[in-house]
Amino acid sequence: MKGLEEIFPGEQGPVLLTSPQAIFYTTGFYTTARRPNQIGNQCVLMDEQFTLFFCPRNWGDVIRPQLDSQITLIPCDPSPAALAEAVCRALPRKPERLGLEEETIILPLYLALREQLPETSLWDVTSRLYRARMKKTPAEIAGLRRSANLAKEAMEHACDILRPGVAELDVVAELEYFMRKNGSEGTPFTMKVLSGDNALRTINLPGTRKLAQGEIVLLDFGTTVGNYASDWTRSFMLGQPTREQQALYELVWRIERTCINRIRPGISLQSLMDTAFDVLRGHPFETWFNPYLGHSIGIDSVERPAIVPGVQGCLEENMVLTIEPGVYVPGVGGIRIEDEILVTSEGPEILTGLRTERFVL
Repeated sequence: MKGLEEIFPGEQGPVLLTSPQAIFYTTGFYTTARRPNQIGNQCVLMDEQFTLFFCPRNWGDVIRPQLDSQITLIPCDPSPAALAEAVCRALPRKPERLGLEEETIILPLYLALREQLPETSLWDVTSRLYRARMKKTPAEIAGLRRSANLAKEAMEHACDILRPGVAELDVVAELEYFMRKNGSEGTPFTMKVLSGDNALRTINLPGTRKLAQGEIVLLDFGTTVGNYASDWTRSFMLGQPTREQQALYELVWRIERTCINRIRPGISLQSLMDTAFDVLRGHPFETWFNPYLGHSIGIDSVERPAIVPGVQGCLEENMVLTIEPGVYVPGVGGIRIEDEILVTSEGPEILTGLRTERFVL
C-alpha cells in the first residue's frame, strides 16, 4: 500500500484515482475492467488521513481480502452519479481542490463530481502519478524480472518455430499459448510477428502472410506476471542475409548497445537520443531511422517518459526502461532490437536477452 505523501509529496488535498493501474499501484488490487463503462466502477480516494476503496456492492466479498487493513472498503451503486455522491459523502469537508486522473476518468463521473463539488478546483494528477511510478521498488523490480524471464523463454521458443511457410498469425498463436502455459497473465500489448515488407511499418499487424526464405522477421511481444509487463524485440533472418541486410542488423545492434552502455543515474534522456543519432550519422541507412528510442516500463508495457527528440529529464537509479532502435529500409527489411534495462548505481543491467544472440536462424 502506498500513501498520499509517498506518491504526491507535499500535496494536502484529497486525490481520486480511477485507472486500474493507479488502483493497483496504491492498493495492490488489480481489476480486469477495461471497457469505458467498467472503468470507474471502482475508485480510490486518498487523503492524509485515509484511503477509501469504492466498489460495486457485489464485489465487496471478493475485494476485501485483497486489501491492506488500513484501506476502508465502501460498497456502493456503480453508476457514475451514485459513485460521485458516495465520494462526496465520504469527504470530511468540501475540499478546495480534488486531484483526478483526467486522462482516464470517464466523462459521466467527472461531470457528476463537477456538479456535486461546484466550488472545488479539479486538478490533474496524471503526470505526478507517472513520476512516482518511474522509480521502482525492490518488489516491483522483482516482478519485472519475473516477467522478463518468461518473455526470454518465449523468445527462445520462437527461435525453434520460425521457419519458411509458417504464417505470422500461427507464430502469434503458438507464442501466446506458450506464454500462458508458463505463467503469463496475458500479453500487455498486441504481439507483432512481422515479416518481409510487413515489417517496414511499426503500426502493421501480423496476418496470414507466410514467412519466406531470405526475409527478415521482426518479433515484438511481452508477458504479464504479477501485473508487471515485459516488452522486448528481436529481428531474425531466415536464410543467409545479403550484404545490406547484414549491415542493417549490425547498425541497429550497434545503436542499441552504444545507448545501453551509456545508461547510468544522472544521464539525460536526450543524451541517449543524441547517442543514437551519433551512431547513425553518415550511414547509408540514416534516413530510415525511426526517432523513437524507448520508454519506461512497469505496470504498463509503455509508460512515461518516452525517449524521443526533445525529451526532458534524467535517468535515476531503479528506473526500468527499454532501448529499442528501429531502422526500416524498403527493399532490405525492417529491424528493431529492444531490451529492458534496469538503471543501477553501477550502470545498466539488461533484463532481457537471448542465451546466444544471433541474427541468422
